[in-house]
Amino acid sequence: MYESFFSLKEKPFALTPNPRFLFLSKTHNEVYAHLIYGIESRAGFVEVTGEVGTGKTTILRTLLSHLDESKYRVAFIFNPKLTAFELLRNINREFGVDDAGTSNPDLIHALNTFLLAENEAGRTPILVIDEAQNLSGEVLEQIRLLSNLETEDDKLIQVILVGQPELRHHLSDHSLRQLNQRIAVRYQLRPLNREETASYVLHRLNIAGRRDGNLFSAAALKKVFACSGGIPRRVNLICDRSLLTAYSEERGVISARDVNQAVKELAGMGEGAQSHFDMPWKALTFAVAAVLVMLIGFFLASPFSNAPEEALVQTQPVQVVEQKTIAKVEPVTQKAASLEIPEISGLDSLIASCNALFVAWDVAPLPEDFSSRDFDFDKIFSLRGFKLARLAGDFETLSKFNVPLLVPLPEEKGGGYLAVLGRAEAGMWSIAPAYQGRNTLNASELKGLGIQMALVPWVDFASIGYVAVPGVKGESVRRLQYLLGLSGCADVSTSGRFDPSSIQCVKGFQRRQGLIVDGLVGPRTLILLYQLTGTYKMPRLS
Repeated sequence: MYESFFSLKEKPFALTPNPRFLFLSKTHNEVYAHLIYGIESRAGFVEVTGEVGTGKTTILRTLLSHLDESKYRVAFIFNPKLTAFELLRNINREFGVDDAGTSNPDLIHALNTFLLAENEAGRTPILVIDEAQNLSGEVLEQIRLLSNLETEDDKLIQVILVGQPELRHHLSDHSLRQLNQRIAVRYQLRPLNREETASYVLHRLNIAGRRDGNLFSAAALKKVFACSGGIPRRVNLICDRSLLTAYSEERGVISARDVNQAVKELAGMGEGAQSHFDMPWKALTFAVAAVLVMLIGFFLASPFSNAPEEALVQTQPVQVVEQKTIAKVEPVTQKAASLEIPEISGLDSLIASCNALFVAWDVAPLPEDFSSRDFDFDKIFSLRGFKLARLAGDFETLSKFNVPLLVPLPEEKGGGYLAVLGRAEAGMWSIAPAYQGRNTLNASELKGLGIQMALVPWVDFASIGYVAVPGVKGESVRRLQYLLGLSGCADVSTSGRFDPSSIQCVKGFQRRQGLIVDGLVGPRTLILLYQLTGTYKMPRLS
């Protein structure tokens, strides 16, 4: 309707996911890197969550459209409200496999035959389930059983679960702990910030034919963020309605007044009932602030305000070297072997193993009365200044990262958790809590535990984050280039641009360290960069 008036070739803010309009913000760049790593490393399970409208489906379709069809076969399930039998039948149908079986074993047998043939042909089957928060516990258990289809060397099928934040809570249920422990790669997609929201709007306008960047005023862009909260689908709704509003009044530039009018109209139409549309941003901010003041006042007046400090969850951050002074320091000596292994004394294995890791990092442990019920790994470790990497592999593979590990044990080995802290003596590794009365195990015994993955707390000392898109610029890239230079790559530039020479340096480093050679910089590459350059103080396994 308004395209020709605004010199647009097409509608820039259509709600239908379109990979051509993909905007890679920092968070979208990170989730893209997570997905690529999960697929190429054959991690088994990958989980991506995010609020409605944050762009999960768009980035997923973009990724799948770029996969080499000669290397991958994809089954996409977008209606997960199925029984376990119906799900298996749909998976077989998507892969082009016989779906005429009358029972689950029949369908699984046909699927397994297909997967073995694909593995022999060098192709990786990928099962993608969108809206996975709607999966029942029975269906999720069936999906877990699919991960048992494997050869001695590889998982035969890679599973990507995509859903709203409820999926994370669903998977944390005790009955699904075996599946939850097998998810080696997970990411939560966050909304755009104010600068990213403005860039997102201009990016879509550019793709649609308006490259001058003058269609939305600065005040209008600011108002779009305030009213959308940075959620792309809401941004699209508001911007599309704002263009229609300005068009109806024959004005060529969208103002903040147009955005306000668009928000009012959308609220009246019932759009975005769970968004900011039905409350002006300033009023919402005031309301939130008022509630916070009331809560603080209640807390200060309550009897709990006199509770001892150690009874609260500690938030002491890890001491890191400031980014501006990346000074060379001597690597710390390995001290995990001499750590005093904490007694369990009523703590379960999860709390005891986490506390052992915190001690290794010189961070205050959890209080003794801290409960493992509804334990939120990411939150607990984040409050202490850590990022949490989930690495797939057996103990031999995981030990190459040379950092203390938190290992979930399979149910057949007693379940629970174990912290591997470091080399205690020749051929022996220090662990916590004690396993079958022992504080050390050798490599063969650790391998015999059937370890398939580990949770690894680490610190992104230089705030590099993920670097995955060729050509991206920034100070974080410059810091990455500095570390690559320290690692022995003499040809890397310090331009702050992720150029071909930088990508080649990353690939060379990954090749030397036995990582997947993809040129993507994420936790695995950064952990080893920080370890091997010796620039920052951190504990080591050996």
